[in-house]
Amino acid sequence: MNELPQGWCVFDEAESLAHQAVELILNTAEQAIAERGAFHLVTAGGTTPNRCYELLREQKHQAWSKWFIYMGDERVLALDDPQRNSVSLYQAWLSSVPIPAENIQLIPTELGLERAVALYNQTLAAVGTFDLVMLGMGEDGHTASLFPAQQNQLDSADVIGIRSAPKPPSERVSLSYQRLANTRVMLKLISGVSKHEALQAWLNKQSLPINQLMAQQQTYVYIDQAAYSGVKSHLI
Repeated sequence: MNELPQGWCVFDEAESLAHQAVELILNTAEQAIAERGAFHLVTAGGTTPNRCYELLREQKHQAWSKWFIYMGDERVLALDDPQRNSVSLYQAWLSSVPIPAENIQLIPTELGLERAVALYNQTLAAVGTFDLVMLGMGEDGHTASLFPAQQNQLDSADVIGIRSAPKPPSERVSLSYQRLANTRVMLKLISGVSKHEALQAWLNKQSLPINQLMAQQQTYVYIDQAAYSGVKSHLI
């Protein structure tokens, strides 16, 4: 088997992956705050990112007041619906750390798809390059709410509305390809045996949303052994 591409790392299990991801997040935050006075982080939904948030909650000596939080995507659901990414984000992390409320920019999908898209585009218009974007990957290779079958999502806007997502709920709001890529560092988190097929397709150079995105400076791909086991070759 060929050597892993630069920036890729395979971990024995998802827990060690999450710990290493948190170390990268904290190091990136420290550097951003030292250089620019703030850390702008785009969060992802899913099991593996949620474990990262739980670990971040345990950090005691962070400059939380200089952290600014955004979302890669959100489902169009009621504010307290447990399927919303924001609910998990608060439960796992944000409700337990003193990040100022004005620094937390959720996608207001409780107002409906069109209104949420318009408002979040306004929010991001005042934000420059992100410092770090976290991304997960679905079983079909989608990331955020950018799906393989919906290539019309190659939109020039920062934020786009998804009306017919192939998995429920069908209505979602997502950052666009170009806005997600407007970051200094990108961290892709891939875990679980269900991701094996999409990971194999990725390494075989099949075009998927997850592999269309690269950061300006450094892109990291963290994979656990369950997702990676049995991959036949690296063709990147």
